[in-house]
Parts: sequence; C-alpha cells; structure tokens
Amino acid sequence: MADVRFFSGAFLSLFLVGVVVALPGAALPHWRERYGVEGEVSGFFAALLLGLLLGVRLAQGPRRHPLFPGALLLLGLAFLGMALAPSFPWVVALAFLLGLGEGVMNVHGNSLVGELYPERRVELLNRVNVAFGLGAVFTPLALTLGPYASVLLLVALLSLLGALLVWRAPEVAHTPRKKGERLWPFLLAAALYTGLEGSLATWNRVWLERLGHPVGVGGVLLSLYWLLLALGRLLLAERVAKRPLGALRGLLLGVFALLGLNLLPPTALLFPLAGFLLGPFFSTLFALVQARFGHRALGGLLYAGAAGSTLIPALFALLPPEGIPFGLLLLVLGLFALVRGLERGEGRA
Repeated sequence: MADVRFFSGAFLSLFLVGVVVALPGAALPHWRERYGVEGEVSGFFAALLLGLLLGVRLAQGPRRHPLFPGALLLLGLAFLGMALAPSFPWVVALAFLLGLGEGVMNVHGNSLVGELYPERRVELLNRVNVAFGLGAVFTPLALTLGPYASVLLLVALLSLLGALLVWRAPEVAHTPRKKGERLWPFLLAAALYTGLEGSLATWNRVWLERLGHPVGVGGVLLSLYWLLLALGRLLLAERVAKRPLGALRGLLLGVFALLGLNLLPPTALLFPLAGFLLGPFFSTLFALVQARFGHRALGGLLYAGAAGSTLIPALFALLPPEGIPFGLLLLVLGLFALVRGLERGEGRA
C-alpha cells in the first residue's frame, strides 16, 4: 500500500514540475496585465534557475524525508504567495522557491519510482513522466479558462496533497557504480536532448512563420507537440524498456526523417509527431544512469539537462530563420551518434 502512495506522490510531484516549467509562458499575459512587466520577466527566470540548481544539489544527498515532502510544501507556499503578490518583485522572489522545489521534486519524483520498481525501471519512469506532460498542458489551458489567482491556489492545494503522499518516503538506496562505465556520454546526451526539445518548442514557430504559416497555427501545433511528447512516454514505454538504447536509436531515425520534412511548407506541419518519438528519451536516460551509476549521478544528469535546455536554445537565437531546421537536424545527428556509441559499448561489455 505504501508503494502505491509513494508512486502517486511521485506522479503528482512530476505533474507539478510540468506546471512550473510551463508557468512563465502561460502566466505572462496575466503578469503584463497585473504588473505591467516586459523585460523584468528575465529576473523570474534567473531566480528560478538559481533555485533549481540549489534544489538539485540538495537532492543528491541520501535523505529523502523530510526533504521531498518539504519541497512540495515550499512549492505550495510559493504558489500561494504568487496568487496574492502585490507587485512583480514578490513574484521574482518566489520564483527562487519554485525552482528550489522543482529541483528536489525532479530528482526524487523520478528516483523514488526507479527504486520502488527496479525490474521495470525504464518502463515505469516513462509512464510516471506522463505527469510532467499533463502539467505542461494543464497550465496554459487552466490560465486561459480560469482566474489567475484561483488556478494558483488550486496548484498550492495539489502541492499540499503531494507532500502528504510522499511523507516518510524511504531513504535513497545505494547503487554501486559499475567499473569501466563512462558517465559523460549520458550527460552530453541529456544536454543535447533537452536542447533539442526546447529549441524545437521555442524556435520552430519562427521557422513555420518564415514558411508562411499563420502565428495561430504555430501555437496550436506547439500545444499538440507537448501533448504528443506525453503520449510518447506512455505508449512507447513498454517497447523502449525491452532494449532501451536500440529503441532510442530507432526513434531518433524517425525524428530525423520528420525534421527533414520540416524543410517543406506543407509537411512542416507534421513536426509535433517528433514530440511523440522523443517522449521516452529523457526518462530512459534517467533510468539507465540510476541503474549504472547510482543516485548521486542523477544530479549531474539534471544539471546537464538544465544547461542544454537553456544554452542551446540561446544559441538558436543567433541563427537566421533559414538556419533553424538545419540546427535541429544537427542536434538529432549528434544525439544519434552518442546513442549509437553507448549501444556499441554495451555490446562490448
């Protein structure tokens, strides 16, 4: 019974991570209306990143209780404060708490599931990460249909529920590192993946507009991309679990073909399908690193993912619109080469 409770808590915590990630884009119209902000939003991202880095660092230790439920309580307080914040500097200060909670929850929400079900780690980590996609889809939808403060108060209540579900979660299990295994290719793969995921979500809209598609079409396709990313984790989990690296290599070939079609105006509208194929990627890397290198290595994986998700999309800002699809293809080729190398190393072991 405890395993079901902890799994449910992990699912809810990853849903809330999705809410935090999607919040800036979804809340920006409300912030403009309430506080009259524009460039000041950069302070929100800076505070969020600082909190995230500290949260991941704290989560690398052996104790899961009371850190994990405490992070959910902290997140609830941050959302409560944001709902009532009288000015935007308060929102920026609370963003640090959001990032702190996100960092802890991302590590322990995933690692707890991997420890509860080690024999089905790859499959169940992909399935539980569907929660992240649901949170990312829920946030813009809820803030479009419902009052800003009411939505944030609802999320605060969900955070409290999550804290109760993971109360007294077990300490981190020790996993000895296998000799001869190299961690850096997994870290580089995580950075390239998050860079690809974020760049595709951010910059492909610019490319679609360059091809002559309306701005509204890009918005609809972006929502579909995030939805298909979640569905990919759910529906491909069992297949990927049978032969993780081989399956990822095959999925990347499909992504490369779809992003090749991205060069042409009619078939560029198919780009959300790439999200379906990319869905299982990060959760599978997480499961493999946890199994081979243990809990402490997971912090490095998330740091690499955070670096890729910020630095690589920033580099895309320097490209002319005509270079965007080629930059995406280059990222896929780099990922394919890394996965192929890891697969060959596995075969020699």
